[in-house]
Amino acid sequence: MKDVTFITGTIPGREHLLAEAVASVKAQTVTPADHLIAVDYQLRGGWRPRNILASAVETKWTHVLDDDDVLKPDHLERLLAHADGADVVYSHCEVLGDAHFDLYNRPFDPGLLRRMSIVSHNALIRTDLLLELGGWANEKGYDWRLWIRALDTGARFVCVPEKTWKYRLNADWQHESRP
Repeated sequence: MKDVTFITGTIPGREHLLAEAVASVKAQTVTPADHLIAVDYQLRGGWRPRNILASAVETKWTHVLDDDDVLKPDHLERLLAHADGADVVYSHCEVLGDAHFDLYNRPFDPGLLRRMSIVSHNALIRTDLLLELGGWANEKGYDWRLWIRALDTGARFVCVPEKTWKYRLNADWQHESRP
């Protein structure tokens, strides 16, 4: 199935992380159509390369993958198995580096999403919906705010309650999308 394009923004100095992310896409049991990558040399923020990449996507689905995340081999297969009738599909994650972080391992709850970021950045979104929403805005919590805008349009979110990817947290790294 070639209905998915992965997009990954990165910054200089994270080539080793990007290589692991790219390898995890290549290891998927379902092959995506493409994996687009942009380097933010001017360090403007993760929202900018995502928007540039999203504008080039030609598939039904866009899947964001941060350069420091790693997918398990059946990640895409598991998400696509739940994609019929959905607008956004995401799964739980194995958190590395912060044993207490559990925001992304909760069932979907629209009221809770309005209060906190429970849908991860690492998700499938219908490309036409992403473009209709105008992509990510230059604001703190840009991932979370995108999901709220999607919710406001009536988007249907589906949570796959399986840990299909690894989310690396490190106190030294900026996570500008976390509110």
